[in-house]
Amino acid sequence: MLESLQYLRAVASLMVVVFHLGAPLSRLGLTAPWPQSGAAGVDIFFVLSGFLMLVTTRGRDGYTLSFYVKRIIRIVPLYWIVTTASLALLLAAPQLVKSGKADAWHILASYLFLPARHPVLGTLEPLVVPGWTLNYEMFFYLLWGVALLLPGRARLPAIALFLAGLAVLGRAVPSENPFLAFYTAPIMLEFVFGLALGLWYLEGPALARGWGFVFIAAGFVSLLAQGDVAPQTRVIQWGIPAAMVVAGALVLERARPVKRIGAFVLLGDASYALYLVHGMVLSAVGQVFVHLPLPAPLAFVACAIAGVGAAIVVAIAVHLAVEKPLLRLMSARPRASRATT
Repeated sequence: MLESLQYLRAVASLMVVVFHLGAPLSRLGLTAPWPQSGAAGVDIFFVLSGFLMLVTTRGRDGYTLSFYVKRIIRIVPLYWIVTTASLALLLAAPQLVKSGKADAWHILASYLFLPARHPVLGTLEPLVVPGWTLNYEMFFYLLWGVALLLPGRARLPAIALFLAGLAVLGRAVPSENPFLAFYTAPIMLEFVFGLALGLWYLEGPALARGWGFVFIAAGFVSLLAQGDVAPQTRVIQWGIPAAMVVAGALVLERARPVKRIGAFVLLGDASYALYLVHGMVLSAVGQVFVHLPLPAPLAFVACAIAGVGAAIVVAIAVHLAVEKPLLRLMSARPRASRATT
């Protein structure tokens, strides 16, 4: 992967971690509003996904089945492990899971990447709450795999028209049905932003390197300057700035390869693990600090530092000890197959 995109994966995952810090800090007594813009890390991920899907599958015909297999190997095993750990904790020690409740359909839907009402929160979120974004990712992968059956030039327009049609349907015919409400959300158009950036990266004119810094700065300023956004306008308020950030990184890459910084690359590699495990880590750290006799200002700062630090350490450990070996094992080709190629 391009180095700048690895860095963006690291930054985007940390933005989400900081966003979710608000919950443990509020349990410690923090009453000030917690910044909501960290949630826009998700929008950066969606744009990145669109870009990578177009670039990595360019020129590949008859690739649909292999594409699905690769995506399943990349996404499913670790997610199922974390989901199972969350379920085990919920069943064994429900008192520790403040926002959890065992519900058969919700649990099954969590494993199948399907939208279902959370039995406590009432939102369309799975057992591992951040996994709602993976439900969108898997749906996009399903669509892109079908699009790979089309001629190369038709793929992006087909996906764009289909997702735009779903967004228009959701606007014209609002529904409480979980499937209709979820899959007609405009946020999925952010994948189209990434697809368009992929097409520009492969075929479009190069821009001066300075524009890369302009796009990145403008995108992040716009993201961080905004508070919470409505679901219907998120694709504009956060999606467009997220696309600007990704576009800026790509401008820099096309002008000159971005320098590799090992620590950031590692964090980028571990960003998926960080995204999945940080909720449990922050919750555990928060419960520890609730019982520490620290004055409020010090408790807030210490909890924030300890929470983010612990989430990073656990995520890297999970990435190195679980995720990488799993990916290596599941991606390995049988000996007989290797011998005949």
